[in-house]
Amino acid sequence: MPDDPLAQYRRTSPNPVGRVVPTDMDEYTAFGTKDKVHRLRIRSLTAPVNSPGYNILLNVVYDGEQGTHFMLVYTVLMVLVQGRNLQKLVFAIENGMADYIQQFDPARWQKPADAGATIIDSIEVRAINSGNTETEH
Repeated sequence: MPDDPLAQYRRTSPNPVGRVVPTDMDEYTAFGTKDKVHRLRIRSLTAPVNSPGYNILLNVVYDGEQGTHFMLVYTVLMVLVQGRNLQKLVFAIENGMADYIQQFDPARWQKPADAGATIIDSIEVRAINSGNTETEH
């Protein structure tokens, strides 16, 4: 049906569910948000993409108004993120709205011109085994 009378009230586009979203973007964005997110895709430069569910997120530890680092504590992973202006990203994670986070790659993107832009300098992912930190990705 080409004319959808309810289109203006929909939050998502009527595209097929299984469509592939391109990961290459012209400009760097540290994170993306959606209304309902079940998993957080974590893209670092050195590790494979991790996608833990929000249902296993135990704690978000961060430096308050500084916005320079935070740690995500999952039942199976610990993720340390360092960067600048991370306050909005932390808020999105705390409210289960962050869809992905990604580390800045200078070979792929130019540095954002906005001094207030969120930039992730490093993402360190560690697997947890029986309460002990075991492997680093």
